[in-house]
Amino acid sequence: MLDIYLFSKNSKVLSFFQKIRDSRLFSVIIYNPDNYKTILKKTNQKTFVYLDISSFNDSQRTMAVSYITRQRRFDFGIIDPKNVLTDPAALFHYGASDYFGKEILKDKITVGRIKKALAFYSEEELDESSGEVSSLEDMSVILSGHNWDNIKIGNDYTFGMLHIEIDILPEWASKSGKAHLEEVMAFFYSHLNIIITPLNGRLWMKTEYGGLVLFPYYGSATPIIIECIKLVLNRIIFSAEEYTYNSSLSYKLVLDIGKTKYLAKGNTGNIISDSVNSIFHLGKQYASTGNFYLTDIIHKDIPSGLQDIFIPSESFEGRTIYRMKLPVLK
Repeated sequence: MLDIYLFSKNSKVLSFFQKIRDSRLFSVIIYNPDNYKTILKKTNQKTFVYLDISSFNDSQRTMAVSYITRQRRFDFGIIDPKNVLTDPAALFHYGASDYFGKEILKDKITVGRIKKALAFYSEEELDESSGEVSSLEDMSVILSGHNWDNIKIGNDYTFGMLHIEIDILPEWASKSGKAHLEEVMAFFYSHLNIIITPLNGRLWMKTEYGGLVLFPYYGSATPIIIECIKLVLNRIIFSAEEYTYNSSLSYKLVLDIGKTKYLAKGNTGNIISDSVNSIFHLGKQYASTGNFYLTDIIHKDIPSGLQDIFIPSESFEGRTIYRMKLPVLK
């Protein structure tokens, strides 16, 4: 019999689950949502978790959704009796197996629905030795969401941060001339925007040969990681098919999650952010040409089938950094 942890104190939600509570296939254990983190930290058994977010205020709800979408030892569903989530489909991008909104809760849940939810994702193992979860919690996460709709200038948010720069040798730059370098960079920024726009990424700060891209963050960096891997693997094909300078385009990438005050592009000169400083240090002082790095805080977001292509690199400023293995061409 599978345990279902139901975190709710809403009478309508409890009534909605009555058929499941009467079923011999599942054991429904009801908990106060206020205690979700304490209880979920202690359980190591296979369970399915339903979290009712109606009892949380805005900030508590954001933290609760962020917490549950970062877990890997159980599957989960979100219960949203008031339809406060503007894009519930985005939950499935971050591991949710089920979602109940206001309309669905007017009926009674069926055993068949639970079975479908259980089959939606296979369970993943949690790496108990990793420190990613506590690191993210220590950051005092203020999620920026899945798009830019609710991001306000002047407020602090947690973003996905990508530092990317073309590998241009100083001697090549000195011989090429300013006009040619500007043409190369315009081409690069155009290509970069094509890559990041579907992920709601924005080139926030420009550097001499690249820049810092911000991505709205809702609890997972997996889609960003996948696109960065594609950037590395497609580099030669892109250079041959799209790049017009008869040379191979190389770039280095560093991906992290960090908190910063959001200011309009072009007005970021007075930004004071440890996270922004850290990723610039990684990109400028640590990253080698042609390589893709990511930090320990988002190592958990690497898709399970791609974990093996990232290896621990030398630590930097007290943090474990992972480097992508580069393809070997023969």
